Amino acid sequence: MFNKCLRFVSHKEVVISILVLLPGMDGTGELFAEFLSHVDGDYLVIPLPDHGPQDHASLAQVIHKQLPQQDYILLAESFSGGIIPELLKLGPIHIKGVIFVASFLSSPNKYLLPIAKRLPIKALASSPISIIFHKLLFLGRGASKALVSNFVKVIKSIPDEILKNRLEVMSKQVLPQVTFELPTLYIQALSDKLISANKSQEVSKIFNHIEFKTIAGPHFVLQTKPKECALVVNQFIQSGSS
Repeated sequence: MFNKCLRFVSHKEVVISILVLLPGMDGTGELFAEFLSHVDGDYLVIPLPDHGPQDHASLAQVIHKQLPQQDYILLAESFSGGIIPELLKLGPIHIKGVIFVASFLSSPNKYLLPIAKRLPIKALASSPISIIFHKLLFLGRGASKALVSNFVKVIKSIPDEILKNRLEVMSKQVLPQVTFELPTLYIQALSDKLISANKSQEVSKIFNHIEFKTIAGPHFVLQTKPKECALVVNQFIQSGSS
């Protein structure tokens, strides 16, 4: 059975569109908590299934069945960016806009990913020296002990096969041959060590009405700069709901 949706409802000023979030490679949505505490209105986190095919087309089929039957803005973090074009091909009728966060639509690094998928990822996550690499690649030097601890906990909870399957998908990912007209926001992390500026800008080849916002932070910018990201996201939702 696939993971159930995680629904979080805030008690702040309600906006018309729900914010629907798709997590990055961890797939759990557990790392969104701090960011969501600053989001206005209602939101829905849809975790990625923790078994079965992990290619973007298959994941889109699963997610499509869980989308709200009312207007929503869809936010995709990192790995989940590739799900968006596949999902839009299915013709969801209530989607009003798309937000990409530190994401990509083609393989971010075809040379590093084949190496990464051969490593004992969960074992490395438990290594004391891994904290250095977590901060260097994902969380930034200023990441708190609590954030690093939660990050490691989440990574260790994911089946090895699923992590490696998602790395395999990323290594073979190619730019879609379609374009879309939806209002689109891209949040680019200025200190992202995984997604280059060129890879971020590549999204504009597929989404014709896109706005870029830069935030000083590492790849996991929603987790390390939650207030700054929420401000940008709230503004985009409000503009799309007016």
